[in-house]
Amino acid sequence: MNAVSDITEAQFFDMVDRYIAQANEFSKQYPQPQIIASMLFAAARFNAHHWLARDRAQSQTVDEAAPLFAQEYEKMFRNNVDQLEASRAKN
Repeated sequence: MNAVSDITEAQFFDMVDRYIAQANEFSKQYPQPQIIASMLFAAARFNAHHWLARDRAQSQTVDEAAPLFAQEYEKMFRNNVDQLEASRAKN
């Protein structure tokens, strides 16, 4: 099994595509706002769990960590909007 740092870009985007496929499956059964909320909640729960399990030698507080997670999300969101808009403009 690969160490976490050994993941390839293809493996990363395979995981992303699988999360999106699951969300698309949910859209057959649930309203989109609840799918979005559940994905965000799941990401927050997963990240909180792993943040709490980190090496405690890292003295980062939750008040320091939360803005970093929010900034990372905003960066990814904006990047995806830009990519999707560019893709749509080509069509």
